[in-house]
Amino acid sequence: MANWSVKKYRALAKGFTGRAKNTPKAMFNRVQKSFQYSYVGRKLRPRIFRKEWIQSINAAVREHKINYSKFIFGLNHSNIYLDRKILSDLAQNEPFSFKAVVDEIKVQAKLQEKPQQLVTIDEAYERGYIANQITQSWYKQGVHQNYKTMGLRRPMTPEEIEKFQKGG
Repeated sequence: MANWSVKKYRALAKGFTGRAKNTPKAMFNRVQKSFQYSYVGRKLRPRIFRKEWIQSINAAVREHKINYSKFIFGLNHSNIYLDRKILSDLAQNEPFSFKAVVDEIKVQAKLQEKPQQLVTIDEAYERGYIANQITQSWYKQGVHQNYKTMGLRRPMTPEEIEKFQKGG
């Protein structure tokens, strides 16, 4: 680039403002810097596109009650070879085709839809979701006295109190 004429630099500096397009000394530096910016931009562009594809696939897959990671796991373990760009385009422009792909992946990878169910605090203790022994004993001892402070909607019946005092 050292042998380029001022004419070539001026053509490359078109659109710059002030001294960056009028004087050769500033123009050469600005053009060189613009080459650096364009190099970095070429490296960033694929990352940005991939991020956008993943976001659109994630949004579309959540409508079918699967999260993105399970969907990609199923896609990798099925005989469907579609990349994220194509899946994103399907999700945005062909929702029925995308649903067919999601259903096929569910079948091939044996993915289960995870229905969200509300669990009461009683069921949570019974199922072992709350495993802290201190909290569990505190809950069992004080639940029938202060049911409002424990987050319960109603006072416990005598049968429920006996059940918790027994540790069941």
